Amino acid sequence: MTFRPLSKYWREAATLILTAGAKNGAMARIADDVPSRFDYRVLMLQRSGKSGFMPNAKVFPGGIVDDSDFSNEWMDIFDNSGLGNFDSLTGIRNVQGRSPMLTAKQASLVPNDVGYRICAIRETFEESGILLTRPWNVPDNNTTLSQSSLDEWRTRVDSDGQEFLRLCQEHRCVPDVWSLHEWSNWLTPTANFRRRYDTIFYMCCLDRIPQTTHDKREMVKAQWLSPSEILQKFRREEHWIPPPQVYELSRMSRLPHLNELHRFSQERGLEGCERWLPVRITVSDGGMTVLPGDDLYPDPPDLEKEQDLQTSGTLLKSRQSTKNSNRLEFSGKGVYSTTVCSNINHKFGHLSPVQDVWSDDKESQ
Repeated sequence: MTFRPLSKYWREAATLILTAGAKNGAMARIADDVPSRFDYRVLMLQRSGKSGFMPNAKVFPGGIVDDSDFSNEWMDIFDNSGLGNFDSLTGIRNVQGRSPMLTAKQASLVPNDVGYRICAIRETFEESGILLTRPWNVPDNNTTLSQSSLDEWRTRVDSDGQEFLRLCQEHRCVPDVWSLHEWSNWLTPTANFRRRYDTIFYMCCLDRIPQTTHDKREMVKAQWLSPSEILQKFRREEHWIPPPQVYELSRMSRLPHLNELHRFSQERGLEGCERWLPVRITVSDGGMTVLPGDDLYPDPPDLEKEQDLQTSGTLLKSRQSTKNSNRLEFSGKGVYSTTVCSNINHKFGHLSPVQDVWSDDKESQ
């Protein structure tokens, strides 16, 4: 069975926003003697400078869907696991307006929302060494993976996605798709991008930070940082993060406690999400990418042809004259000047981002 992309203009991908508790010790501080209001950290990986897409960027783990992620063999693995079915994943309450990634029919027995979760888990294992699986609920299942065995499997999976199936078959485990919660869906803009991806973002919350190592190929650095710390370093130009990461981290800044984030993502994930295509608009003193819900967002947007619109005036005048805003603004200083502006009621029960959250001691607004 071959996975069929939903469009000839872009490829499908899955990303994991992986968070972990950091209540005690040095990890609970953003600097010497400076306590953080966040009791969790987010895994950020730095792309290689040789990467063909967003080189040197700090990103969440994830990547392109592999044929093996939708292999029908997964159905046998899950059936043999004794861990139940996918009802908790497929019981989305709000289907209308949901992302086409998750509603389109595929030539596979694997539900879309399961295949993309498998992709996110496989890519996270390849890029960070973190393996999110559950053992089969069967008698005498005492299979464990030593670190050396884990490293060997990681190399094999990195070379061939089909090896992830083999790993789960041989060690009687399944990808922990139940711990991932649907969060958002971003489609690469049409302007200025040679490669485009339709990417589903999932949220996963762990109790503690696991052993993490970057793959030394696609990723050159792995760090666990608080949302505000990531944004602060970005503003100080210590690293670069793409606009979707800026937006999602600003959303997460409303929930500084891991248990709140976990409860919210688990419940909100049942509402589904819509696809967001950022549309670029140039103004006299910079630019902005408008998102669904913004008064300047085209209805409907052109998903295929290049869109780089222009308007008179400045960023400030545009903001003042717009009743409903949902956008990322960029001043003449470039990408490091990214500002999130959003005053709309978000669909699917989602969070509105905290505006300009660059200080860790800033209270949630």
